[in-house]
Amino acid sequence: MPFEASLSSSTDETISATTTSSRSIQLLKQRLSGFETEQGRLQGLAYVPLEKDEIVITTTPKAGTTWMQQICHQLRSARDCGGDMTFDEISRVVPWLELAVDQGQDLYAPQYGQERNCPRMFKTHAWENDCPSFPKTIVVLRRPEDVVVSFYKFFEGWFFDPGTIDLSSFAKEFWLARGVPSNKMQNASYFVHLISWYDRRHDPTVLFVCFEDLLEDLEGQVRRIARFISNDTYQYDQPDIVNVVVEKASYEFMKEHSSQFDEKLSKMARNEACGLPKDAGMNNGKIAEGKDRNGDVVLSDEIKEAIQRKWKDIVLPVTGCDNYDDLRNQLKTLQ
Repeated sequence: MPFEASLSSSTDETISATTTSSRSIQLLKQRLSGFETEQGRLQGLAYVPLEKDEIVITTTPKAGTTWMQQICHQLRSARDCGGDMTFDEISRVVPWLELAVDQGQDLYAPQYGQERNCPRMFKTHAWENDCPSFPKTIVVLRRPEDVVVSFYKFFEGWFFDPGTIDLSSFAKEFWLARGVPSNKMQNASYFVHLISWYDRRHDPTVLFVCFEDLLEDLEGQVRRIARFISNDTYQYDQPDIVNVVVEKASYEFMKEHSSQFDEKLSKMARNEACGLPKDAGMNNGKIAEGKDRNGDVVLSDEIKEAIQRKWKDIVLPVTGCDNYDDLRNQLKTLQ
C-alpha cells in the first residue's frame, strides 16, 4: 500500500501524540509503507504482455479480486483437468503485478497452459493511468460501503489488533483519505480508480463485472467472462466448462479451500518488512459470504453520508449516476 510511504519515518513521539484510534491508524500506515518496495512495484507496473490474449484483472482492494482470479483460472484450466487446484495460493497462478517481484515471482515465467495458448493472467489494483496496456482487461466493481467494511475486516488481526481501530476512524482516516495519485507509488482512491476505467466502458477489450451480479447470477456472469477471455484456440463459454467453474468459484467450494485464497504469499514475503511478526495474519482468510455490510459490522450514518458526498463529488460528474446502484444498472445496458 504505497500511499503510506510518506509516513514511514513517523516517530514513536509523533504516534503517541494522537488519540488512541488515530495513533493506531498512524501505526497501520507506517506498517503498510513497507508492504511494497519501489523497485518491485515499478517493475511490475512496467510489465509488457507477451501474448495477444493476456488478461489483467483490476479492482480497488476488496472488491472481488480473489473471486475473479479463481473464476478466470478455472476457466482456462477446466477443459484440461476439470479445474486446476494444485496451487498453494491463487496469486501463484494469477500473479499480482505490483507485488510479484517482492514475492520472488518472475512475471515473465510461463503460466498454466501457455504452451497450449491458454491466456496468461494477472491482477492489479492500479488505476487506468498506471496500469500496463493489456489486450484484455476485466474491471470488477463493488458497492463502496461494502468495500470499506471488507477492507477493515481484512486488516483487522493482521495489520492492527482487534479493538485498536474503530471502523469509522478506519473509513475516515485511511480509506476516504485517499485521492488522486501523484506518482506510481500511490494507489488511487476507490472513487478515482472507478472513474479512471469508466471511460473505457465501450471498449471491446474491457469487461466490467459487478460483485453483486456475481452474487446474484454466478452462472450468467461466468458465461460473460468466458466469452470475453475466449481466443482463437479455445471457446470457454461451453456448458461443461461453465459448470465446472460455477462449482469451483462457489462460496462453499472456496470456503472449503480457503487456505488457497488467504494472501499467504504476500504475508510470508512482506510481514517482516512491515514490522509485523512473520506469521501475522496467517489465520485471516479472504473468503466471506459477500453479504451486504459483511454481517454484523455496520457503517455509521456519518460514514455512509461521507461516502455519498465523495460519490457525488467525484463519480457523479463523470458517470451521471447518483449512486452505485444507478451505475450498476447503467453498466447492465452494455452487457
